[in-house]
Parts: sequence; structure tokens; C-alpha cells
Amino acid sequence: MGIFRRVKDVFLAETNGLIDKCEKPLHMVNQYMREFGIELEKGQHALARQLFIEKRQAALIAHAEASVEKRERQAKLAVNQGEDQIAKLALQEKLLQEKKLAVYREQYAAIQEQTKALEERIAQLQVQSEEYNHRRLLLESRVNVASSLKELNQRVVSFQTDGMVRGFARAEEKVLMIEAELEAMHRFNSPAMRSAPQYLDPALTAEIETSLAALKQQPAAEA
Repeated sequence: MGIFRRVKDVFLAETNGLIDKCEKPLHMVNQYMREFGIELEKGQHALARQLFIEKRQAALIAHAEASVEKRERQAKLAVNQGEDQIAKLALQEKLLQEKKLAVYREQYAAIQEQTKALEERIAQLQVQSEEYNHRRLLLESRVNVASSLKELNQRVVSFQTDGMVRGFARAEEKVLMIEAELEAMHRFNSPAMRSAPQYLDPALTAEIETSLAALKQQPAAEA
């Protein structure tokens, strides 16, 4: 009995240690997940700003392209009308817009690369977030199982072994009593027991002995 108690004590101690070790890491994981969520939200806001910058740059490119086409039409019209000075001014503006357009396009390409990199990073963060959520759920499950084992083991250890032994003995005695009562009922209710008494009357002892002696003296044939 002492060995079993020691085994239970050791198991309980190990289970309590597991709970103590799991509770703090679980709080730490929850904190990390909150911080991770904040960083992911920051990334999404950054992506929104990046997309806005990209759209604004695309609008600058469209405006510059429209200006180049407009100045070219003005230059052609001025040449057709013999207005060379006006044509030169239009062509000059066209060249300036083309230079701006080239710069805008280079900037737009760089912005698109930044947007792509940011999108890829956010996608990675989302995958990591799902993975961490899964790991956190798994850790919570392990803590719940360990807590259940701890509670169950505490209930088992709280039992008094001596009381259990006495309880089994009382139960066995009750079963023996029921079996004895059934056997007694069977004996008294059997046909043999009902047809003849199972005891000798002291008042008839002398007569019984006389009858028995007379019975023994009778010839065997008569018997």
C-alpha cells in the first residue's frame, strides 16, 4: 500500500510541475500572439498606404502621358499654321513632360516592387499567424489534458485506503448473509423438511427407544 501511495505522490508531483511549466508559457504565447496581431495590422495599414501611393503615381503617369499627347498635337497644329515659334514652345513642353514621364515610370516600377515585397511579407505573416494559432490551440489542449489528469489524480490520492478495505469487507459480509438467508429458506421450504420434523421431542424419548428396540427384534421378512 505504501508503494502505491508513493507512486501516486510522484505522479501528482510531476503533473503539478507540468501545469506550472505550461501555465506561464501559455500566457507568454498569448502575449506573443497579441503582439504578432498588432504587427500584422501595421503591415496591412502599410500596404494600404503603399497601394495609395501606387495609384497616385499611376495617376501622375496618366497625366504626363496626356500632356505629351496634347503638346504634340499643339506642335503639329502650329506647324500646319506656320507658327514655328508656337510649335517650338509646344515641343519644348512635350520634351519636359516626356522627361517627367520617364521619371514617373521609373518611380512607379520601384513602387510596384515595394508593393510586391510588402504583399509577400504580409502573406508570410498570415501563414505564420495561422501556424502559431494552431500551435497555441495544441498547447492549450495539452494544458487542459494535464489539468484533467491532475484533478483526477488528486481525487484518487484523497481516498483513504483503510476505509476502502473495510468497505469491501462489509460488502462481502452482506453478500455472505444474503447467501445464508437464501440457503436457510431453501432448507425449510424443501419437501423433506415439510413432511417430517427435524428434531426429537424429549417427552417421547422413552417411547421412541421402546419402539426402535421392538422394530429391531422383528424378523427381517416382516420388515
